[in-house]
Amino acid sequence: MIEKMKKLTFLVYHREYDRFLRDLQALGVMHIQQSGDQTMAEPESLRQLRRQKTDVQDVLGTLQKITGVLLDEVPVGNAGMTDSIEHSEAMKKVRRTQEIGTSLVALTPRITSLQHDAEILRPWGTIDQSILEKLHEAGIHERYRIASVARFAEKFPEYAAFEINRDKRFVYFLTFDIDGTENENIPAQSLRLPERPLKEVESEIATLTAQKANLESERRRIAEENLGDIIALEQEIDSAIAREEATLKTQRAALDTVVVMEGWFPVREEKAISGFLTKENTYYEMRDPVTTDNVPIQLRNNRFNRMFERLTRMYGFPCYDEWDPTPIVAPFFTLFFAICMGDAGYGLIIMLYGLLEMAGKARKTPIVGEMLHGCGDMIFALGAATTLVGFALGTFFGLSLVDYVPANSPLHTYYEFVGGNFPGTTYSFQMASAILIGVIHLCIAMMVKAILYTQKEGLSATLSTWAWNILLIGGIVVGTLSMVGKLSAETTRMVVIAIGAVSALGIYFLNNVGRLKSSPLKGLLINPLAGLYETYNMASGLLGDVLSYVRLYALCLAGGALGSAFNQIGDMLAVKGSIVGIAGAIIIYFIGHLLNLLLSAISAFVHPLRLNFVEYFKNSGYEGKGTGYEPLK
Repeated sequence: MIEKMKKLTFLVYHREYDRFLRDLQALGVMHIQQSGDQTMAEPESLRQLRRQKTDVQDVLGTLQKITGVLLDEVPVGNAGMTDSIEHSEAMKKVRRTQEIGTSLVALTPRITSLQHDAEILRPWGTIDQSILEKLHEAGIHERYRIASVARFAEKFPEYAAFEINRDKRFVYFLTFDIDGTENENIPAQSLRLPERPLKEVESEIATLTAQKANLESERRRIAEENLGDIIALEQEIDSAIAREEATLKTQRAALDTVVVMEGWFPVREEKAISGFLTKENTYYEMRDPVTTDNVPIQLRNNRFNRMFERLTRMYGFPCYDEWDPTPIVAPFFTLFFAICMGDAGYGLIIMLYGLLEMAGKARKTPIVGEMLHGCGDMIFALGAATTLVGFALGTFFGLSLVDYVPANSPLHTYYEFVGGNFPGTTYSFQMASAILIGVIHLCIAMMVKAILYTQKEGLSATLSTWAWNILLIGGIVVGTLSMVGKLSAETTRMVVIAIGAVSALGIYFLNNVGRLKSSPLKGLLINPLAGLYETYNMASGLLGDVLSYVRLYALCLAGGALGSAFNQIGDMLAVKGSIVGIAGAIIIYFIGHLLNLLLSAISAFVHPLRLNFVEYFKNSGYEGKGTGYEPLK
């Protein structure tokens, strides 16, 4: 359901505004609304806060990787606040961490480059540069060369080659040019060595490596000692940003001496708000919402439905004069997910994962991790539903339970019925059930639309919508009663004629009552044509919508078939009886069912979401254009 709201307008003397705003923020229930036509650009102070928040978040991400802890498990510390966030102790640690990161970024490629130089110089050892300088003065210049061991032994005895070093593959040697004349026929690669000697390069590598280790040690110390303080700093920045944004939404009056603020609060908080404003000695006015107000939406549901509010928010909040779709989305999404999974064994694993998530352990697993943080209760509920539906359909880790129960037992008879055809038809029971569930889902959607539109626009404006409900829902009820023998053929025929006549009157002649009142002749001509067009849209749209629910059966069938296939492959290996065969079968069972579980879970989330967001929302008239309730905290 949607929480009832009240609007509050109050005036604050400009000198008291900052203190008042902090007190209001501490109360934490007031949603500040834009007052008037505000065109003021963001002040530099707000832009600076946003930059500071970005810096803090980047540093927190770095420190989290270093410590390997989850930020929401770290106790919040003390930000060491002064009058300025920038000069707080925690921000100093943030800036120091950034400086360390910049230094490490510069050091790493420098060390890598020096290590490359050292690798080139190392085979040549330490060469006396003074001797080389004397040779250069005499017009003799050295050439650093490298050749394979075999080629050196074969070719170089005939040249003046001086071996310096060798390993298993190469020989490192020198040749000399006299008066700049080089023998171009020497079949060996010529190298250009770095200008600095090996000892000097290795010394700088050691210095820079020690410097890097010290910086990393300092950064780790900051992570271990100040992570909680930096988290507290982020919260302080969030509070400051919220106050700045609230200030942007206010108006100034009486030569900028009075600040005018407007906002919304839940009706259940009226006593707390009134007490606060009375204590503040502030002028204020309260009133209920009117049609033109853009009222912020806070959803309020029972424990089960509350788990699925995240799905409603994913699509969009309802408007204040709409209904919260969560009480319908919650049970149907759960049912659709369970049918798509359709395996009791997978349901037990999902339940276990939900318990781990609620205990804060699931994010430490290599699969899924952070993505489902905070959804443990919903995951557990979906797993429980999957387990029940899986046992109802007779599937456990790809095994058909009908093969494991006594042939003459009621349970065996039940599983054969579920796995067979729908009574009186040649269609699969499970496929027909999926379509039937879809029809019920769409009927609920159309009924919700009719009631909501009647509440908003009045009965006279929604006669056509009610007529379609009478035709479709009435037809389904009468058809069902006739099929089970509760209505005779004559009674069925009379009821169908009555339903058709009443529905046709609403669809073709009363689909726009306003037109009939203003111009009866025009209405009698145009309304039937509009009704025919609506009939075409309704028939084609509903047929496609109903067929969309076949996906529930198809996904269930595909997951079961894939699980059964992995079981058969594993069984073929296990039949051999060897240790290798049994080990291979276990690997196939584990990897195969894990893969099938993950693929099925993705499909079981996406497709039920689509059935709610597209088929249900479209037929219920839900738009999701509301604004979420975001109190100043």
